[in-house]
Amino acid sequence: MIAGIGVDIIENSRFCDKPLGFLQKIFTENEIKEGFSRGAKEEYFASRFACKEAFAKALGTGFGSVQPKDIEVVENDDGLPAIVLKKEPVVKKRIHLSLSHEKGYSVAMVVLEDA
Repeated sequence: MIAGIGVDIIENSRFCDKPLGFLQKIFTENEIKEGFSRGAKEEYFASRFACKEAFAKALGTGFGSVQPKDIEVVENDDGLPAIVLKKEPVVKKRIHLSLSHEKGYSVAMVVLEDA
């Protein structure tokens, strides 16, 4: 059964030339390393932020019960984006994530399913 749905869209340019200190407030160390290793780092950081925001919306609490750094966006063994929770207890549900980019925007959708 579906327990929550969240979606977020963001302009990639919002992450243009952001200082490291700003990024460290939102992203995990692994996400920052991966973002700087990519050519399109604004797209990377914007899309990961959209994932975090969509997850918080799917919970129904926004960033009230979970903080952005509690949510890490990784690539699974198949190269698909996935969410790893860095803080317990956050949620005991199956997490489905879809991520897309178009021109200057990134969008993410999260569906939470009862386990």
